[in-house]
Amino acid sequence: MHIILCSDSPAVREAVADRFGRRVDRLTVCDSGMELLAAVRSLAADLVVLDLGTHGLGGLLLVSAVEQLAPGLPILAVSAGAEVDARPVVQKGIPHVVLGADRDGEMQALLAQLTGRRAAALGAGTR
Repeated sequence: MHIILCSDSPAVREAVADRFGRRVDRLTVCDSGMELLAAVRSLAADLVVLDLGTHGLGGLLLVSAVEQLAPGLPILAVSAGAEVDARPVVQKGIPHVVLGADRDGEMQALLAQLTGRRAAALGAGTR
């Protein structure tokens, strides 16, 4: 499984890498929305994890652009805290989860929905 992660937050990068890094074939990390769009355009991926707290292009704009560049590519929106307003992205049908140990079950369920059996195997080894 290849995941593209868009985040400029070391905490979010670490949380995602800890959770999925050893369970995926490839994790591509992008510092900005522009890097994310370039990666989606040029790489075959199974999932995009979009940190809504990343500076630059807004989450809703990035979701729309990713959907145009790679129709059908699953997107999971994440944030490090509840201060990020995820409503516009959620209203567009993109699942969102606030990262944290108490949310592991929620994240695993969303991954299973987005990527099928591969996510179930991915979640089997998480803490």
